Amino acid sequence: MVSAARWQRAQQYERGYWESLATNIVGGTVSQLNWYRWRSDQLVHRLRTLGLGRLTEGRARVLEVGSGPVGIVGFFPAAERVAIDPLESYYVANSTLTTLRSPSVTYRQGSAEALPCETARYDLAIMENCIDHVRDVHAGMRELKRVLSGGGTLYLTVNCRTTWGYVMHRALSRLRVDAGHPHTFTPRRARALLRDHGFTTLQFEVGSYEAARREDLAAPALRARLKGHLGVSEFLVSAVARQSPAD
Repeated sequence: MVSAARWQRAQQYERGYWESLATNIVGGTVSQLNWYRWRSDQLVHRLRTLGLGRLTEGRARVLEVGSGPVGIVGFFPAAERVAIDPLESYYVANSTLTTLRSPSVTYRQGSAEALPCETARYDLAIMENCIDHVRDVHAGMRELKRVLSGGGTLYLTVNCRTTWGYVMHRALSRLRVDAGHPHTFTPRRARALLRDHGFTTLQFEVGSYEAARREDLAAPALRARLKGHLGVSEFLVSAVARQSPAD
């Protein structure tokens, strides 16, 4: 768990990111978050490939934690859709962001460590690139288990680094570099997190560090190029996991 002050710095960084994005949407330089629809379509395909198509037929109860202003859940077919984010009070006051929302999604203010949800309510929980933003990783995982039904499914993604990148990023974090990410993961640590909290991994995909580094080195932004040169480029790890009905 990181300190309250460290987590607040991360939240300020996150809010600044969405303020900038909203400005770019108004200016017409950014599309209206179609990325969420694309990620939702990817998740639907992935679940069906794993034999979990029942979760995609519009009858499931689905929760997204750390959804941002819209979330994957905004496009996912479900009977009940709930999105929780600690910055909800900011999002709801920004009409540029709220106009992108589906009216059938319930948006709530809350943190991963204390989800404002009933126990064992949801069939599917989504945590898209969020676990490294929370204050207490393990408390967040315990809450995900609590709100999932017996045998419920978790879809989790997180940006990871190589072992070298992990060490470097932790050192840079102590110098207040990369304020938005209080935690750092490697693929091994991400897999262990699922196992340690009683989830059985059904699928675990690791993106390419080499491709991520090449992209950073070719980027126009100096910050991205520095990441490539320092070896801290991040690549996406995504997992579909299920908790035991006995848990």
